Amino acid sequence: MGRRKRRIQEPFVVEITGLGRKGVGLGTTPDGLPIEVRGIPPGTHVEVQARKKRKDLWEGYPLAIVQPPQGATPPRCSIFDLCGGCCLQSIDLASQRAAKQQYAIRSIAEGMGLTEDELAEDVTIHPIRGPQDAYAYRNKVELSFGVQRFMSKEDLDAGIPIDGRFLGFHAPGRFDRVVDAERCELISEAANQLMTTVRKHTLCEEAPKPWDVRDHSGFWRHLMLREGFASGEHLIGLYTAPATTTEEETIVEELAQALLQTPLQEGHQLAGIVWFENDSVADKTQGTIRKIWGRDWLNESLGDVGYHLSIHSFFQTSTPGATVLYDTIAEALQTDHKLLYDLYCGIGSIGLYLHQRFDQIVGLEEIPQAIEDARKNAQRNEIHNVTYHATRVEDALELLPQEQHDHTFVVDPPRVGLHPRVADTLAHAPGDELIYVACHPASLGRDAPKLAAGGWQLQQLWFVDLFPQTYHIEAIGRFVRVPLSPITETTTPE
Repeated sequence: MGRRKRRIQEPFVVEITGLGRKGVGLGTTPDGLPIEVRGIPPGTHVEVQARKKRKDLWEGYPLAIVQPPQGATPPRCSIFDLCGGCCLQSIDLASQRAAKQQYAIRSIAEGMGLTEDELAEDVTIHPIRGPQDAYAYRNKVELSFGVQRFMSKEDLDAGIPIDGRFLGFHAPGRFDRVVDAERCELISEAANQLMTTVRKHTLCEEAPKPWDVRDHSGFWRHLMLREGFASGEHLIGLYTAPATTTEEETIVEELAQALLQTPLQEGHQLAGIVWFENDSVADKTQGTIRKIWGRDWLNESLGDVGYHLSIHSFFQTSTPGATVLYDTIAEALQTDHKLLYDLYCGIGSIGLYLHQRFDQIVGLEEIPQAIEDARKNAQRNEIHNVTYHATRVEDALELLPQEQHDHTFVVDPPRVGLHPRVADTLAHAPGDELIYVACHPASLGRDAPKLAAGGWQLQQLWFVDLFPQTYHIEAIGRFVRVPLSPITETTTPE
């Protein structure tokens, strides 16, 4: 029997009415089924070709813009259509934030089993907020070297070669092809100047070849750029395969000297360069330190708290956004308590930012290096009312309070939300106030009913746009303890 030909629908026009997973545009087909269209923002009327269908969801390929959205603006980035990282760059900041808040509210409501109107009736929803700068706000970026680039259909049709030497970002869904990036609009001009120097010395024909993720050969693997916004200091991580020749050692030394001599705009300076050798096939920014030029850390600060950040230290990727986020958490804390439990605390940045509000802070985090950084930063800032435990929260439930109520919880879990054991323990833990910080709003919506089962009621929601141009949005929920309704016993008549 021959293969049955797939029926190809005729192109049709769709109005994109909202954001879906990973920032794709959502619309409805003429026959009433949902459709996803990548790279098209809400408010756009676009002609699409339905490509494939999974369950009751179509995936559409955009053919032509029929009507641009309100707030349409030319993307600043020259590789906007290829990269996919800044999927909202074609609409202004106000339109971006409106679409992102709508997405977050819908995600939370669905997780709680409510409609958006029902959520709005039960919970006070505050307007979305964020930093003023829509560009040049990232303090960290990771780029990959590659031997094949991701290109548009037009470039492919024009015969532009795929193979070569490239440095940039992986295209969505492609581990093997890199979108070559001469600059990134989300980092500062000084960081772009450093990236230009790296490209000049690593992508030329005389340099060793970039890493090929398919056959695991080549030399240059990754580049990490970090910046302290408060200090103007920059830190560079160079990741290569192990150097096996004098020529490879020499080229890295020459690159380091060129970076140290790169003129940067006033107020910026290169604090250090760390060279890592990675002998693993894993496509990650990891390895053993081969050499350090200058320092292996930089200075950063939030509010009145200063931080020493090493190349791999976790820190909020947007310093301006983190300030807005932590000020919002401070606003959500509306009860004066003596003790703060800072769960999933990372390097302790939230607790340290709020240290003057509490007599004692207890932080729990599973990554030992993060806890070490938290303790060091507390010492550097002479903050003595903090205690940290390097442990998974679900493995240290005995550290949570059992009886007294004079305390507050702040939880900042990973994208998947609270571990089931943590959610169950928190649901029944004594306390009067719980602040849930969610980098994935759907996780907050999923966990809210679990907390409600123990008497925690979601009363207020805030949203922070940490990363303009992207689909990411942070949700902050304030839960308060309310008495549970007594269970009424009933008898069945015989």
